[in-house]
Amino acid sequence: MLKYLLSWVLVLFVYISFAGTIKGTVTEEKNGAPLVGLVVLIKGTDKGVATDIDGKYEITGIKPGVYEITFKYFSFVTQIRSQEIKGAETVTLDVKMKEEVTQLKSAEVKSKKITHTEAAVINEIKTSNAVVSGTSASQISKTMDRTAADVVKRIPGVAIQDDRFIVVRGLADRYNTVWLNDAGAPSSESDKKSFSFDIIPSGLIDRILIFKTPSAELPGDFAGGMVKVYTTTLQDKNSLSVNLQTSSRQYTTGQAFTYTKSSSTDVLGYDDGGRSLPSDVPARLDKVKNPEVSKSFKNDWQLLDKTAMPDVRFAMGLTGVKKYKKITIGNTLGVSYSNTQTINNVDRKDWDSSTSMFYHYNDKISTANVSVGILENAGISFGNSKIEFKNLYSQAGKSSVIQREAYVDSVTTPERIYVMGYESKATYAAQLTGSHKSKNEDIKYNWTAGYTDVFKNQPNLRRIKYIAQNPDSPFYATVASNVDPVFGGGRTYSQLYEHVYSFNHQFSKKIHFNEHYSFTINMGNYLEAKRRNFDLRWFSYTLTTIKNPNATWLKLLPLDQIFIDSNVGFKNKFIMDEGTNSGDKYTGKNDLIASFISFNLPIGDKINVVAGVRDEENTFSILGYNSTDTLNEKVKTSYLLPSVNATYNINPKTLVRVAYGKTLNRPEFRESSPIFYYDFEEIASVKGSLANSTSNPYGNVLKTAEVQNIDVRYEYYPSSGEMIHVGFFFKTIKNSIQRVVDYGTAGETKTLTYINADNAYTMGLEIDIRKNLAFLDKILSTKFFNQMTFVGNFAFSKSELKIDTSKVLGQMPKSVLQGQSPYIVNLGLYYQSDDKGIKGSVLYNVYGPRLYASGSNVHGAESIGELPFHSLDITLSKIFFKHYSVSLGIQNLLDSEIRFVKDINRDNKFSTTDGDLDYKVYSPGRYYTIGVKINLP
Repeated sequence: MLKYLLSWVLVLFVYISFAGTIKGTVTEEKNGAPLVGLVVLIKGTDKGVATDIDGKYEITGIKPGVYEITFKYFSFVTQIRSQEIKGAETVTLDVKMKEEVTQLKSAEVKSKKITHTEAAVINEIKTSNAVVSGTSASQISKTMDRTAADVVKRIPGVAIQDDRFIVVRGLADRYNTVWLNDAGAPSSESDKKSFSFDIIPSGLIDRILIFKTPSAELPGDFAGGMVKVYTTTLQDKNSLSVNLQTSSRQYTTGQAFTYTKSSSTDVLGYDDGGRSLPSDVPARLDKVKNPEVSKSFKNDWQLLDKTAMPDVRFAMGLTGVKKYKKITIGNTLGVSYSNTQTINNVDRKDWDSSTSMFYHYNDKISTANVSVGILENAGISFGNSKIEFKNLYSQAGKSSVIQREAYVDSVTTPERIYVMGYESKATYAAQLTGSHKSKNEDIKYNWTAGYTDVFKNQPNLRRIKYIAQNPDSPFYATVASNVDPVFGGGRTYSQLYEHVYSFNHQFSKKIHFNEHYSFTINMGNYLEAKRRNFDLRWFSYTLTTIKNPNATWLKLLPLDQIFIDSNVGFKNKFIMDEGTNSGDKYTGKNDLIASFISFNLPIGDKINVVAGVRDEENTFSILGYNSTDTLNEKVKTSYLLPSVNATYNINPKTLVRVAYGKTLNRPEFRESSPIFYYDFEEIASVKGSLANSTSNPYGNVLKTAEVQNIDVRYEYYPSSGEMIHVGFFFKTIKNSIQRVVDYGTAGETKTLTYINADNAYTMGLEIDIRKNLAFLDKILSTKFFNQMTFVGNFAFSKSELKIDTSKVLGQMPKSVLQGQSPYIVNLGLYYQSDDKGIKGSVLYNVYGPRLYASGSNVHGAESIGELPFHSLDITLSKIFFKHYSVSLGIQNLLDSEIRFVKDINRDNKFSTTDGDLDYKVYSPGRYYTIGVKINLP
């Protein structure tokens, strides 16, 4: 065995010893500027690379021989150089490219600009007018990140809440704006302002950019960051990729998974109608008083068990390109599918003080998720114009069963609570975009017409509670003579529709004063009309036992027998009743007209200033009911939002940015609407600001928050593909919108609502490092570390929120901002060997303790916070036979816990070492993945 091993080591040594390297720099012949993304190929081999932001390339592992090296770039004359490799030598081959003169070629390079590589994204960040962070499809491919939510948490100053909502610079999801390509992304949640990043598969992402400073051409509604997610677009060649993965989740796979009867289309992410409200149920069941209708509701309370199977994911990408003389037509099709299961055992507590407990529950939550994604992007380029039609459709379904059991102690009597639910979300986003340029590129015009449609359906959510007088007594259902949708055999049906129509266009003109000076003027508009409708109906079984004490035995029946047909719809038995009222629906409208003008003003050779102003006219209206009172609120606002971004280029590799701007943070429909619902998992009621609450006795429409932003960042690009960024930011927020634990509520009566705080500030330091480790090869005399890259980013922040307690009753006068972490750390070590076909990464992520909901000065209603979560992920992939690859990955290798605590000592800090007590704790477990991918040119 040792002999064979030594033989292979010797072969490998000989191969390495006699393999050569070709490297060099490719520039424009006309002005010496580096060409980014130029393709370098060695004819007769599978070796090739693209140049980085400095125009540099390097190809290793070349066997001795004479080769033709091809240098190819759109709108430039292709060059072919002959080069001999004699052995273990490094050959430097620099090339100057001559620009083609035909109009067709000039148009092609503009329409097919490479954007998905690491070098291209770094160059986009470097040349941006604003402070930007981002990541590329190329870097994403080196990880096991499956959705945009996994991807964005690797970006400096970014964290993720609930596995899908983004936090930027310590500011929660509601403080950030998301655009999909060049149009606003929809809010996919019925109860919060946020875009759910888990609906976009990572394989369909071209790049993600997060703009952290205001600029006149960007939307004004953000405080943390403005996120642009770009999906794949026109490609330069035909290709097909197929990716299949299966995963095993600790604490889930192979365990007993609880579920209820499914519909025939659950496997596609939506309900086939079997869970819908029965067709013979009248518009108001409580008015009809027809017991027979009770039989229309199925006896679908049975709990079933099966063994949880491994997760399955599939993705396919297909690109096609056709050229017809002066016209290029391209198409990109992406399809993704996932079917996953999780079992979480959640320990839940709530406290009145350090020694007095409200409740102590254990939840077994079994959740099955199905997601289907389809991306279809078609485009045509001709002359100096390009038109694209981009479409993204996502269908996601989630079925869940919660089995809650109380720990029996001096506080809690024996309880068993069951929740069975299903929800589906369908999201469609379409953009028709165009870009047009003059021959000399002095005039540019870009436009986007967008439409998004969101439909969220939650049919037949069932909830019931069983209690016992003591541990030795029988359990009985808490069905009463009145309608109780939470614990009395309740059923709720809700639907949300949201439609967004938008048009965005921008015109720019370069104005020349003379041969030595020119500046650019930009102007444009953004129009958006948003429409939302939400409707909820709720029912429950009722049983009158005062006059019919003999009917009490029905409550003692187990879950699968209690509502059988013979027990429903008859006198002295269970009758379905409705409690829906006028306050269980609302309609929201928002119309935005924005206009901007900005000037890009070079000052000398080193300074560039982009200054502008944006005008935003917004009309927000909501129609709903507070109890029986009709609420028809309409709020018009008008803001001028100035911004200045200045860049000082110390040298070609070093620059300093300084930026100031004003932005806004508008309230979302759900945060203002008076609608009330019970969040079972949070064991809390949730209502908007228009509903009367103890904190806000009269209810009111939330005000728009106004944000002042200051940024300073130092950027250094030492060599190819490397960068070091150090930045400082400071923000003040007037009328900050905050989620709070309502004054005077605690335990199972806890209520979460939304208020305007008086003012707030947040400040922080961000460090972003990307460094190739080739310098270690010189120290250690190896040729290994030049294939490794270290990526690290660190964000340290501090915030303070002040609440005027004379206007908002009972709240703590000071706290940190919701979602703000004192630190976020991302560390990554990436390895890529093109000649061996091996990629690998080790990734670490942690966020500091952060506020979940601001509390009050009432015992039991203290603030709730989330403690740090340490994530360590390892991935490895290997290419076989040029087109096939196998990948392995482990996520959450440290088996970290997700832990929420109550700030019992009210010091605005969250830690279990200073007296804070557990509120919610569970372990998501380690996650093991193996995948196979096929890439065909």
